[in-house]
Amino acid sequence: MDLNSMILQISFIVMYSEMMAYGFIGQEERKCKYLRVDKLLKIRCYDMNLKEVPPYLKTSVEVLDLSFNRIKKLKRSSFQPYKNIKFLLLYENMIQSVEPGSFSYLTSLQEIDLSNNALMTIPLEIFQLPALRNLYVDSNDLMYLPSDLEALETPIQAPLEYLNIADCGLQDLPDLGILPKLWHINASLNPLMDLSIERFALMCNLKSVDLTRSELTPCQCQQVNNHLRVVEVKTKFVPVCLETLDGSKCPLPYNYTINSMDFIACKNSVKLAEKRSMWLFVTGCAGGILSVLLIMWLCIHRRRKKNVKKLRASALQRRSLVISPKNAINKRDHQSNYNNHNNDLLSCDTA
Repeated sequence: MDLNSMILQISFIVMYSEMMAYGFIGQEERKCKYLRVDKLLKIRCYDMNLKEVPPYLKTSVEVLDLSFNRIKKLKRSSFQPYKNIKFLLLYENMIQSVEPGSFSYLTSLQEIDLSNNALMTIPLEIFQLPALRNLYVDSNDLMYLPSDLEALETPIQAPLEYLNIADCGLQDLPDLGILPKLWHINASLNPLMDLSIERFALMCNLKSVDLTRSELTPCQCQQVNNHLRVVEVKTKFVPVCLETLDGSKCPLPYNYTINSMDFIACKNSVKLAEKRSMWLFVTGCAGGILSVLLIMWLCIHRRRKKNVKKLRASALQRRSLVISPKNAINKRDHQSNYNNHNNDLLSCDTA
């Protein structure tokens, strides 16, 4: 094989690989896959070189995977047809902007993954989704998030339980107001040089925190560790403080966290939510018992009605009593002879 043919073959292989990578070849064969996962309808449009949310999918989709595509912008109409989505995967795209109202239709959304995109803030409407529990926005440069959060309405409606804001260039934890259901936050790989210990007072239900490779000062490190130990949070992913500082130089966080009004308000909201769920449970049980009793009463009532109808029908079909001719009274003489016969004893035929 001569040199020219080898160069041509290598050039062809390189061009073919690039065309495959950018979707110029085999585009027709690459279609979204329809699956069933835990009885949920999942549509997987993974790595299809999509530049926007496809509008032709089945509207009853509950799990939508659009990861590893080339989507740059989310429009207000992007998810309008898909109001039943519960899990939305958008990681590894190129999302830079989100039009207001893009997520307003997703009232059933429980989890959204926007990690590894080009976002500079988190759309505030996400925090008002009534069913959102898990939020992943890690590996985005959220430089405008602190200033945008000044316009956030708190307490947020989203019942957040899991928040991943790792590697977002944050210098402090975001102020989202009281988060009574949040049990885990991942803020690793952030330069948390301005960390406010008061932020933890808003998260009274924390079970674990990830602060690995964060640039905490020695005082912040001591305060965070002391607070997390008091509230019995796992400190596995929290930096170990190399030195113990004097209380005068680095005051303990009790006055700022567990004794603060925010922490007390957070705990009260947890108790209120527990009471509300208990009342809902009791009300549901009582409603169920009443429904069963009502159904039983209706069944008994219908059965009695049927029995009465049967008795009436059998009475109508019953054979009439045979009257003896001795007792037969001529209709013409009935009025005149009534008084003479009313005291006579009737005698029955032995039919």
